[in-house]
Amino acid sequence: MTVTLDMPKELEAQFTAAAQARGMPLSDYVRDFIVEHYQEEADDLRTAQERIADPQPGITSNQLGKNLGLEEPCVKGALGETHR
Repeated sequence: MTVTLDMPKELEAQFTAAAQARGMPLSDYVRDFIVEHYQEEADDLRTAQERIADPQPGITSNQLGKNLGLEEPCVKGALGETHR
């Protein structure tokens, strides 16, 4: 598929410089960039959809502290006091 993009000159210059630094044609660099970033977004969306479909219970800050090996987790309150 061929696509024509109108992009700001500054962005075009950045893509051109990145392509030249990698020794590849601008069109190949832009294609690879789009495919890579699309795949990351698609993976994130799939993960979010899976989590929505099968929600897991959350944990409290105390449980998180225990999971991290902190016997008495300290949490700073809104006023700066420390609770145990």
